[in-house]
Amino acid sequence: MNSTPKNYSNLPLQKNLNRLTSSKTIKWLPLLSLIVCCFWMSNGICFGQPQQTKVINVYTLHRAWPHQDKVVIPTALQKEVLKAGWTITEVKGGVTIQRTLEKDTLLYTKKDSSITVRTNWKIQNIKHTSDAPDKVYLNPIPFTEAADAALNQIVYIPLPANEKVIFSHLHTKWSAITIPFTIRPAVDNRLNSQVTSEFKIGTAFSLNQDWEVFKNRRMDAKKNTYGVSAGLGFGLGRITLDNGSTSLSGANYDNEEEGLVVFVTPGLGLNIRGFKILGFYGWDIGLTKNINDWNYHRKPYIGIGLGFDFWTMRR
Repeated sequence: MNSTPKNYSNLPLQKNLNRLTSSKTIKWLPLLSLIVCCFWMSNGICFGQPQQTKVINVYTLHRAWPHQDKVVIPTALQKEVLKAGWTITEVKGGVTIQRTLEKDTLLYTKKDSSITVRTNWKIQNIKHTSDAPDKVYLNPIPFTEAADAALNQIVYIPLPANEKVIFSHLHTKWSAITIPFTIRPAVDNRLNSQVTSEFKIGTAFSLNQDWEVFKNRRMDAKKNTYGVSAGLGFGLGRITLDNGSTSLSGANYDNEEEGLVVFVTPGLGLNIRGFKILGFYGWDIGLTKNINDWNYHRKPYIGIGLGFDFWTMRR
């Protein structure tokens, strides 16, 4: 017996809907909905705490990382009556003093509340000082929902003694750089590849992905920074010209001369506590006329250098 497939496109609309909503299809919907919702929640989409859009020059609080699933915010002032005749102890200017109250006094103290972090937060600024090493203060990017308005203020993360908290930090930066060593490829089968050393100093603009570590050392606050970077560097270099370094030009340099170049070089770096270990692929372009005789004028090279972020090093 021939079995001819039915053409459901010719059936009434109601019959098509009935088949699409059959029991075999419906029984999979709860599981499908659960999978979709779990995916959304894992990516901070479902039941989130949306913030203004900002990608560069922000820290990120990762709710799945240690000590970052909750933050503390001041929510109210707690009022307490101190009776006349009570003796209170205060610390002023590092000196502990005691005094007796002559009359009833109202004392207002901040009452803090713990808030669960439901998504990864974007943070504008972070403050961690030795005055309060057990608290890391955060200034979040403004939240956009009215229900999250109370979060648009300075909050803090409690940090137990000898514990650390890590934030990622995507940002741009200007750094001072120097390239003390360069690897020069072979030239026209007349010069072998070699390592040269010139005096070069300049600056670099880079995009950095850092991980900043804040640690509570009981009596003080400690911070370390690690990361990677990519950017563009440029600056000035001094080249020594002699018969060896100008052999391809045929020029006669019985006496050494100095030449000046400008270098332009993209590069990659490894950031460690304010220092950068850098790898470059660049070119030296002459600024003085005698550089035209140099064997490596305008020829590419691989450079190994150092970068210095003075602000990070000072901190």
